[in-house]
Amino acid sequence: MSAHIDRMRRAIEFESPDYVPMELVDIPHLYDAYGTRDPAGVRIPAGAEGFDSAWCTYHWTFEPAGATEAGEPLRRDEWGCTHVIPHDRGSAYAIVQKPEPASMADIERYPWPDPAGADWFFESRQPLIARHYADRFICGFLDPGPFLIAFNLFGYEGLLMNLCDRLEVVKAALRRIVDYQIALVPKFRAMGAHMVNVIDEIAGTGGLMFSPAIWREHFKPMYAELFAAIHRNNLYTACLFDGDITAILPDLTAMELDQLFFAQPLSTGIDTVAEFCRGKTCAKMAVDMMVTLADGSPAEIRAEVDEVVRKLRTPKGGLVFQALRWFRPEYDAARVHAQIEAFNAHRQPGGRT
Repeated sequence: MSAHIDRMRRAIEFESPDYVPMELVDIPHLYDAYGTRDPAGVRIPAGAEGFDSAWCTYHWTFEPAGATEAGEPLRRDEWGCTHVIPHDRGSAYAIVQKPEPASMADIERYPWPDPAGADWFFESRQPLIARHYADRFICGFLDPGPFLIAFNLFGYEGLLMNLCDRLEVVKAALRRIVDYQIALVPKFRAMGAHMVNVIDEIAGTGGLMFSPAIWREHFKPMYAELFAAIHRNNLYTACLFDGDITAILPDLTAMELDQLFFAQPLSTGIDTVAEFCRGKTCAKMAVDMMVTLADGSPAEIRAEVDEVVRKLRTPKGGLVFQALRWFRPEYDAARVHAQIEAFNAHRQPGGRT
């Protein structure tokens, strides 16, 4: 086992890693920015060459669908949604056509995708991982997760309205989405992943978009099935739910999750994350992608990293750094560098605490 893989394992299992490991998103040969960038042209951010863990993300399987009058590419995913890639690089994509199922009859007759349609992704990544990253911990990502796919299918307003008026329709759609993603899990294992991390969205900065009771009663059991399937395949489990998820943190920490990932830690609150995770569940922490990394000074970035280490690191581990550098939109290079520099201060024996 390589030092990088062992360090991540020790951090996740609270077995005293020698320093806080770091994960990267934008990895050469693997990162394609939602299908908008050539992975061969990606470069590792300066100072991050010694990263321990790499993202490898399955998003969608696309078919070309022409272009808009403005020449913006259109593509159709396996769920029946049409995306546009805007000329404006402030966003990666937008959904311009969606199925919007409105009844159980719509659900029953809809052409739900076959997981075999995603085989190309895993079969193409496996040799790249073996050739370039055999010594690194590979974190496979399901992005979008079940609710994000459902929001694409129904639209945000449509899904929230259906949760009130046609709950059975939403449940039936989520059931099919979760079953599809469970079928992808062994493909991650064969690809060479060590973990599967589900990225999803059921909250904003003000809290959950709908009642926590609805999530607990109707949807938590499906997520529990997905996480259990990941464990059955001898992979670590993780999830990232954007926004303030304080209301369901007790539920998540009681599930089969080895790690909780916070890309917006200021929404939930670093103290709250520490209350639920410190010494109990490994936390993967980014500099807040909506606040500090987007607009903060280098000093504010360092202060946030130091606070995370002070409140979440234990002598046995339980903390992983997540370095972010998106392509669409792209963060200011100085802030990306300040983030990595702040992480690196803690990524060596004797680093500041």
